[in-house]
Amino acid sequence: KRHIDMAQPQVPGKMVQVNLADRTSIYNSYMSFLNNGGVFIASDDTFAMGDEVLLVLEVGEAADRFPLKTTVCWINPVRGSTTRPRGVGLAFDNGDTAKQARHYIENSLAGLLDLPRPTYTI
Repeated sequence: KRHIDMAQPQVPGKMVQVNLADRTSIYNSYMSFLNNGGVFIASDDTFAMGDEVLLVLEVGEAADRFPLKTTVCWINPVRGSTTRPRGVGLAFDNGDTAKQARHYIENSLAGLLDLPRPTYTI
């Protein structure tokens, strides 16, 4: 007999919930230089580049949570400076929910995105 492998839907291996409550934390965490946007999350968990992570993102006073399929694209190793905590950058996919989250974040940061202040990544 031949074994037929019924493919299971792709489910990210990890799930993380993050609340970026104020403009400072949003500014420090948002990765505007990524094509679809993304966020840095401080974490002591172990991640590898390319890991898929389901991110439940709450931003500011948003009534909605944004469940986002993301991919690890940045890793800050053990804390090496006061401005860059240990953690990972998560790149948003190009789905509708990611576009809504990016739009909400960028509107929240109106006037701040081009500032030369350091963030958690650059």
